[in-house]
Amino acid sequence: MKEHYYVALDIGSASVKAVVGEKFHDGVNIIGTGQTFTDAISKGKIKDFDLARNAIIDTVKKAKISSGVDIDEIFLKMPITETEFKIGEEELRFGGNSTEINGTHIEDLLETLREREVHSDREVITVYPIHFKVDDLHEVMDPKEMMATQSLFVRAGIILMNRTLLMNAVKCVEDAGLTVLDVYSDAVNYQHVLSESEVELGGVVIDIGADLTQFGYYERGTVKYAGSIPVGGNHITNDLSEAFNTTFEAAEKAKQQYGHAFYDLASSEDIVRLPQRDGEPDIEVTPKDLADIIEMRLEEMLMTVFEALQEQRITKVNGGFVVTGGTANLLGVKELLQDLVSEKIRVHIPNQMGARKPEFSSVISTVSSGIMFDELLEYVTIDNYGTESKNTVDSSDGEDSGSFFTGLFNKRKEQNTQQLEQGETYKFPSEASRGEQPAEEEYSDYAYDEERSDEKVTRRSEETGQGEQKDYRGYMKKLFKNLFE
Repeated sequence: MKEHYYVALDIGSASVKAVVGEKFHDGVNIIGTGQTFTDAISKGKIKDFDLARNAIIDTVKKAKISSGVDIDEIFLKMPITETEFKIGEEELRFGGNSTEINGTHIEDLLETLREREVHSDREVITVYPIHFKVDDLHEVMDPKEMMATQSLFVRAGIILMNRTLLMNAVKCVEDAGLTVLDVYSDAVNYQHVLSESEVELGGVVIDIGADLTQFGYYERGTVKYAGSIPVGGNHITNDLSEAFNTTFEAAEKAKQQYGHAFYDLASSEDIVRLPQRDGEPDIEVTPKDLADIIEMRLEEMLMTVFEALQEQRITKVNGGFVVTGGTANLLGVKELLQDLVSEKIRVHIPNQMGARKPEFSSVISTVSSGIMFDELLEYVTIDNYGTESKNTVDSSDGEDSGSFFTGLFNKRKEQNTQQLEQGETYKFPSEASRGEQPAEEEYSDYAYDEERSDEKVTRRSEETGQGEQKDYRGYMKKLFKNLFE
């Protein structure tokens, strides 16, 4: 028996993270996580292939143990580095025939836009709809089940990434014994960090990682601009190490235990002892001394982000700023931002059990992206209340690319085909079968709980509805077809 689980993988600068999740009502229920700290990746680029691969294997093993789920397929998230954004438009004509729009029509539009982008050094990793028009009447976000006689039009965003970076990331994952089902850019993922009102009014997400700070502006339900700067929490640690003549390890420990991002609120009474690199006696500093260095660097990073937004003429952020990522664990981040801007500030910490750390925001959002695209294209439509859902795949065989990407996304298609042939159906677990869910708790901006749920995870039967067969991810194979030719 098999439940419909989503597994996302984040190959980050400080650590490799994996989460196992499933859709529940309007959100994501995380049932297992894994995390392995490593220095094999820097600024979104793999610098030690073997260490990165071993970290992936170790992380997935931890996620498998914590969730009780066998993991062999994952959704891979990619950072906003070496990334290009484009806008494309496409129209599907119906010639006067009354047609009920379904996921196949949407997929055809997005696939056409993807296939147009042929470059020697870049690959399309995500095509996301901005809006649709049915018979050129009005804009809609999801046209499925609507009737059209003339046309279905889409305006979509196209995200391209450096081909070498993508190749190495996917190869590292596949060498770890996993199959990549799909790749999602953080530019798309971060919209799931925002609330409905924030993403509609215009909100900015700032993800401050170890070596990379990523940001995106979202308005009217979609990403308008995203970028990154090659600076993060490790640069703050380096500054502390240089300022106080101490080791990187000692500076990192002091930052985590006593660091404060807002000088005015830092303590001047506590004493922090720091060893010296030249063998001299330890020195004593206060959290306020640390804050003086931390605030200076963090403010510089944030001002660089603001300047990038202003260059895109983004000067009004009605939805406010949302800060997340590992460096958001520092006390005073919210207060520092409030001192710099007048908009609303929120520090985002996931509230899912076992993943209540800001560094898990991106990988959890990748699960949300997987669910969003699956439902948009009707690859799998999950009903929260126990009615039948649809799994639709294409019975046609894809071409063999002859590279290590051969079989990319094929395993998932074959499994769904087998389920259809066996006449199995899938129902989303009802609230009763799952047991009473705990009410959502309120968390402060900075406090988080590392405890995992003691509730036993069980496997349930997967059911697939009898839908028209189609290949949701077939075009992704074509993306990699000539990768090494």
